[in-house]
Order: sequence, then structure tokens, then C-alpha cells
Amino acid sequence: MTGFLLGVTFASGIALVWLGAVAGVQMPAGGGRARRLLAEAGISVHPVLFLVAPLGLAAVAGIVAWSLAGVPILALLAACGGAYAPFSWAAARRERLRRERERAWPAALAQLADALEAGLAFPAAVALAAETGPAPLRRDLAAFHARLRSSGLASAVDGLAGAGERTADTVASLLRAGLLDLPAGGLAPVLRELAAVLSERFEAREKARSRAATLRLEAAILALSPIVLLLLIGLASPAYLDAYRTPDGTLVGALGGFLIFCCYLMMRRLGRVPEPRRTGGRT
Repeated sequence: MTGFLLGVTFASGIALVWLGAVAGVQMPAGGGRARRLLAEAGISVHPVLFLVAPLGLAAVAGIVAWSLAGVPILALLAACGGAYAPFSWAAARRERLRRERERAWPAALAQLADALEAGLAFPAAVALAAETGPAPLRRDLAAFHARLRSSGLASAVDGLAGAGERTADTVASLLRAGLLDLPAGGLAPVLRELAAVLSERFEAREKARSRAATLRLEAAILALSPIVLLLLIGLASPAYLDAYRTPDGTLVGALGGFLIFCCYLMMRRLGRVPEPRRTGGRT
């Protein structure tokens, strides 16, 4: 049992390395990135509790795998999967929220343009969009309106760019140019044109993301198929797994798992959709 617990601890470390390579999430000791990940994913959980969850899931998954097969390498792989699951779920939720916000910006800009063309002042148009605009952006537009009333237009635009998203950067740059740097009136047509451009860009990126998602699914199936095949053979002939219960069998299984994992990472990298740089100058 002591050896198994040491294996789970080792698996947790491997899972964190796996996390950094696959999901691009880094977890320093201070928990700052964990806090940012939770905020961007809309998860109301304390970062410490969130960081404890992978260890608990790693232990549970490892124990279950050990009780079912009694093979150290399979228990180790199960522990890695359990440790990685919370980060994968949070990263997927963050990406889904980002895509919803990206999809909502064209409608929000079109609504702002309609309000301006109807004769509303810009602050009133923003307030209207914050109340009746696309749901994913209402909180951001409400914060933009609050800063606009309390600190002025420049501070509101800077706060909008501080969201850390390329689309928000683009909108902030346009508002800064149209209202601060080169105020020449006629903001509504520019907002409407930007809405059309953002809509076209979103559709193009959605097609690329769909192809990338298909390749990621294929990579996951190919990575899991050898493990499933091994379990099926062991179920039909339990003595077949005895070789993997020895130290040499564990080493061979670990090397095989490492090679499978490397191929999985290569396939994911081939299907990754490159994210463009932010217009604000930060990546």
C-alpha cells in the first residue's frame, strides 16, 4: 500500500506536467494562475480547494483502477487522468465562455450602433446594451458604463481592454480612436462595420476549431485504445496481466505509456488553432 501511495504522489506530479503541456495551464505556488483560471471559467471555488481536488481525484481513480486490475502502471495512468480532469474541465469551460463572448460582440456592437443612430448619447447607448444586450457581455458592458460615469471615457476604455481578450482589445482600440484620439463623429457606421468583420472572423475561426476538435477526439481515441485493448485482453485472460505486475512489466508499460502520450501531444499540436496576438500588445 505504501508503494501505491508513492505511485499516486508521483502520478500527481506527472499530471501537473501533463497539464502544462496539454492545456497550457501553469500552476505556481502562489495560486495566482489558479485564481485567474477560475475567474475566467466562471467557477466560484476557492483556489486552494480547487488545487486539492486533483490530488483527491488522483487517489480515488488510482485506487479504483488498482482494485479492478491490480496493475501498477494502470493505477498510475488512472491517477494521472484523475489529477488532470479538474484542470481539463476548467480549461474547457473557460474556452466555452470565451467563445460565447466572442460570438456576442457583433450583436452588442450592432445594438450600440442602432442606439446611436436613434439619437441616444453614447453613455445611454452603453447602458441600454448592458441591460438588454447579449447575456455573455452584459456584465462587461455594465462595468464599462459604471467606469464611464465614475472615471471617464479613457478609464472605461482601458478597463475594457483589461479583459485580456483580443476581441475586447479590438473594440477598445476602435472606441479609443473614435472617441478620444480622432473624434470625428459618425461612430455608428464604424461600429456596424466592425460588427460585420468580427462576425466573419468568428465564423472562420469556428470552422478551424471544428476541425481541431475532430483531430483532438481522434488523438484521444488512439491514445486510449491500447489501454482499453489491454484491459479487454486481461478480462478474457487474467493471467496475461501478470507480466505487467512485475517491475520489468511496469517499466515496459511506463515506456509504452510515455510514447503514447508523446504521440497524443503531437496530434494535438498539429490540430491546434493558433490564437492571434492581442491588439493591445500582450499575448
